[in-house]
Parts: sequence; structure tokens; C-alpha cells
Amino acid sequence: MILVLKGALFVIIMKRFLGLILMIALLSQPLAKSEIDSYVSYPGNIPDFHNFNTPQLEPGESDNFALDIQNRYAYSIDNVVINAEIYYRADIDEGENLENIPNDERPYIDNKCWKSLPEEDRYCEENSELEKVTFTIGTIEANNTITLEFTIVTKDDTKEGTYFVRFSMDFDYNGTARIMQSRGHWNMDLWEEATTNVTEGTPGNINLEILSVDGIIPDSSFGVKKPIPKWPLYILITLTVVFAGLSVIFYLEEEGNYPELNKWLQKQRGKLNEFRLRFKYRKGS
Repeated sequence: MILVLKGALFVIIMKRFLGLILMIALLSQPLAKSEIDSYVSYPGNIPDFHNFNTPQLEPGESDNFALDIQNRYAYSIDNVVINAEIYYRADIDEGENLENIPNDERPYIDNKCWKSLPEEDRYCEENSELEKVTFTIGTIEANNTITLEFTIVTKDDTKEGTYFVRFSMDFDYNGTARIMQSRGHWNMDLWEEATTNVTEGTPGNINLEILSVDGIIPDSSFGVKKPIPKWPLYILITLTVVFAGLSVIFYLEEEGNYPELNKWLQKQRGKLNEFRLRFKYRKGS
């Protein structure tokens, strides 16, 4: 009897010991990445980045960059954090990463505000980074829209061109962490692999597993450029008016119905010839 009890006790102890070992092994492993969810990742369902207000600045100016984001899921998204970052500059001659531009020639981000619609509750604070801004939103209810706004600041020495802004968005949906990013986070080789190595039924025909995201959100941009001088335009308009007027005068002269006009033109021609002769003789002397 004692042997039976000892055997049963040994079995119980071993089961608990093995269960403890299994639990330790599971806890020691890193958490697995969330699998791609066709509903969450479907382009028509992902949060809608829209209504962009992108400034066009002269060096030394500043203006607001704004956009709206709508939660199109059936339920709320929680722990929402959205980042916007200036990362690239391009013009008709070249393109370069922002990190390759001297600090005093870069635009930077100042201040940040966001509000929920339609309540219009507005939250503003200073931005702690120069080229990047982070919005810690919290929860966005289903079908609700928020507006994000931050200030783009330039200096007199800011390099001209088009500056590209990339976005990332982290949130929880139904208790699962999700991340979405815009095109500017990947180089061309990785992007081409994700858009060519695609299996049937992949959301948006992009291999999101290669990019390690749950969805693709849009990039945006703003411009910095000195204004085109207006004086050539004014000269062109003036010359157009003058030649148009002369055309009308010469036409009327050919008609011969305006003798006073003919006399005035002959008088002007005489003055012009007199001026030309004076200039000719003065030059010869």
C-alpha cells in the first residue's frame, strides 16, 4: 500500500515538474509576431490617411502640415501611436537622404497638435525632435476621425526641393498589436521583392510578411522653393502691349482714313531720322 502511494505521489510530482519546465521554456521564447489578418490588412479597411494639407514654402517661411486619419474597422483601435518623419529631398537634378544634408540647410518640425472629430478637442505640445514627430493618441473609436497637425519650419539657407514625409502607425486591434508603415521605410530592392513575390489572395497584392508590417499607409511631401522673379513677366507684358499698339497704328496708317495720324507718324519718323543722323555724325567725329 505504501509503495502504491509513493508511486502515485512520484507521478504527481513529475507531472508538476514537467509542467513547470514547459512553462519556463515557453516564457523564455520571444513572443511570436502577429500573423497577417486579411480583414485588418485589407486596403479598404486599414486606417484612412486623407485630406492632406501640404505647405509650399519659400526659404525662411513656416506653415502647417495637416492630415485626417479615420478608423474604418468595426471596432476601436487602442494604444495608437503615429509617427511622421522627413526623410528625403529631391529636385529635377538629384535626390538625397535628409541625413546627408547639413543641419542648417534642413527643414525641421516644430509643435504638434491633434484633435478628434467631431468633438474638436484639441491637444497641442512642443515637438522634442527636429525631423520627426510622434503623436500618442490612445484610442480611436470605430468610424471616428482625428486630425493631426504640425509645423514645418525653414530657414533662409534651407535647401530647395521636394521633401518627402513617411508615416508609421502602431495600434492594438482586438487585443493584437499591429504596425503599418508607408513606402519610405523600405529601399527599392525590398519593395520590388514584396511587390513581385506575391501569393494569391495577398491583401493589396503586396507581400506584407516580407515588409514585416500589417498594412501600407501613404507617404506625403511638401515643397521648399524660392519664387520665380516677376520682372521678366512684366517686361513681356509691356512689350506685348507696345507691339500690339504699333500694329494697330500702322494698320490705320495703311488705310489712309486718318490724315492727322499720318501727319503725326511722319513727324515722329522725322525726329527719329534726326536723332539717328546726330548720333552718326557724333560717332564719326
